[in-house]
Amino acid sequence: MRLTWTELTVPANNYSQADLLSEWRWLLDTSYQIVLVSSLGDLFLADAAGRIHWLDAGAARLTEVAASLDEFQQLRQQPVHATEWFATQMVGDLLQSGLRLARGQCFSYKVPPMLGGAWEAANFEPTDLSVHFSILGQVCRQVRDLPEGTPVSSVKVVPPAA
Repeated sequence: MRLTWTELTVPANNYSQADLLSEWRWLLDTSYQIVLVSSLGDLFLADAAGRIHWLDAGAARLTEVAASLDEFQQLRQQPVHATEWFATQMVGDLLQSGLRLARGQCFSYKVPPMLGGAWEAANFEPTDLSVHFSILGQVCRQVRDLPEGTPVSSVKVVPPAA
């Protein structure tokens, strides 16, 4: 299946920056601004200096990927970066399975990885962007200091405001 940026990203007009970033302020200061949202619910953010960072929301990992927006736009066109940053194989698998995103949605984990969820198509479902970022931000904050592999018996999640 040939994918385009339409399948790999979520349109910019579908979300409020403050809403999507509110549960991630423990990791991101207020200077970060959303540049792009991937269809798998990761964020590409610009910091105060204009550097671009990739927030892998499923791993709560923030990685600088480009020194500027122009450099990011060039790098994301390269197959190696598109494959890594936008998980093209997984998006293709999800679309081939018949899943589709409605306006304001991304593919999100049914069970997040830090709670034992698998990286497989069966563990994803279309989810409202606000719900995705709110829940993952809260869960990641609560488990961030645990050693990898630590069993998690419970987390508290407050539903996002409607």
